[in-house]
Amino acid sequence: MTRIVPPDLPAIGAPYGGGFFAGPYLDNGVLYALIVAPRAEGESEALPWGIPGETAARSLTDGLANSDAINDDLHPAAQFCRALTIGEFIDWHLPALNQMSVLRKNMMPGADYVPEQTTAQAFQAGGPEAFERELYWTSTEFSAGSAWIQVFYDGYQYYDDKSCRLRVRAVRKCPL
Repeated sequence: MTRIVPPDLPAIGAPYGGGFFAGPYLDNGVLYALIVAPRAEGESEALPWGIPGETAARSLTDGLANSDAINDDLHPAAQFCRALTIGEFIDWHLPALNQMSVLRKNMMPGADYVPEQTTAQAFQAGGPEAFERELYWTSTEFSAGSAWIQVFYDGYQYYDDKSCRLRVRAVRKCPL
């Protein structure tokens, strides 16, 4: 059996690739670094995912492909992320469901139902880069009328109506 040994990785929350290293993840057998955007530049407070209707944003792992599929005026959350240029990088996107799972696992600010906090000090509750204990969109569509969300106050993933106005935090990926 061949074991994949990842390269030396930065610490969770360390500056990396225009943002902060959120953790490694696999997409189609390729190991990537997931990078979360700085909060001041890469987060929006209240955007709708988009209007109801079927889209091509069904990937659980490829937020960039999902975001590119819905990067138009009808899908403000993805459009916000795709319009970003941070640290000379233009490949920021709305995270797919499994990418958001990496953020939940490694960047959780601590909450009533999930008492563990991230080890990354800047992302801990009250820190300058911390996720709010609120709902965040993923780029993964659930149905014609809803898309997946990440809840940062209890750690769960649900789906919500695409017209709801929720938080958005951009990410990018790069091969390791």
